Amino acid sequence: MYFSKNNTPYKNIVYFEKSLIIETYLIGYKTEGEAILFFIRTDGKISFSGLVDCFYLSEVDKIKEILDKNNVEKLDFICWTHPDFDHSKGLRNVIDEYMSQKTMIWIPEGIDTKEINCSEEVKKLFECLKECTTNIHAEYNVYSVSDKKDMMYYNSFCFQKDVARYPLEITSYAPNSNIIRKQNYMERFIKNDRSIFFVLALGDVRIFLTGDVEDGTLEKIPSNYFYDNVHIIKIPHHGSDSSVKMLDLGWDECDVAFSTVYRKGNNDLPILDVMEQYNKRVKHLMCTGKKVQNQESEKYGIIKIITDVLNNEYSIQKEGNAEYWESASDLEKGSNS
Repeated sequence: MYFSKNNTPYKNIVYFEKSLIIETYLIGYKTEGEAILFFIRTDGKISFSGLVDCFYLSEVDKIKEILDKNNVEKLDFICWTHPDFDHSKGLRNVIDEYMSQKTMIWIPEGIDTKEINCSEEVKKLFECLKECTTNIHAEYNVYSVSDKKDMMYYNSFCFQKDVARYPLEITSYAPNSNIIRKQNYMERFIKNDRSIFFVLALGDVRIFLTGDVEDGTLEKIPSNYFYDNVHIIKIPHHGSDSSVKMLDLGWDECDVAFSTVYRKGNNDLPILDVMEQYNKRVKHLMCTGKKVQNQESEKYGIIKIITDVLNNEYSIQKEGNAEYWESASDLEKGSNS
């Protein structure tokens, strides 16, 4: 589907004739757990596939269901934003089944199983990634990320229609290496401080994928850095009030902002006031769970956004418990103008 071209700055050129589409799936479970899948389609076929974090239930595994439904045999890109259980469960299975020697796996800078208090499943995942990195029989691509880094540097992609080129850009802005170094020197480990925040850009489309990044890290990013409009924002840290500085990064408008829920122990996220702050700035505000929890009839919610990069249009689909959290009626289509 894609080919290397020595006379271009891109390692892979994907040629297409008619359509360039991004499909973004936010998957959230009823009490905890989230994942994001994204596919880039050229003329209807998936030319690039990515996964951000992972979770499943024994009876409900939406990642595998979506990948198998779309005939994805191997992923091109995996990002594990941070080693909290609700972002990690099942990722080892995904790596075993859907990773190839071409798959790029990104983890936060400075995380190591020796340093942290994590679940047994996450510890096994660390061991898996260690094996991926040190396996002398297969050279797997496991990288670490901090600060501003080009996450496509080692395997660049560009989509081309006639003479028009649409390079795929994935750039990280967190975690912050200064915060990481301080914690390492002090022998501390705060998982959310290590969470990856990156921006996917293709044509005029920008998608913010934020993990559980919090205000202490967001404050390190220059204010007003992200000027102009954003297409999609994954609201960080399940709509917590410790992550509201995302609103201060300079973007003017956002087409779709969505959050997952986290209802475990004393936590009940997203916080209504935080969602209302986003509601004032975005066209469509959505969540994988409902405002009234006892109205949830499913064990999951999925928000799917289909973005036409060439025509600057998008549509929204929701499944399970997912719903609009905005005052406007449930309009199923919008314009990315």
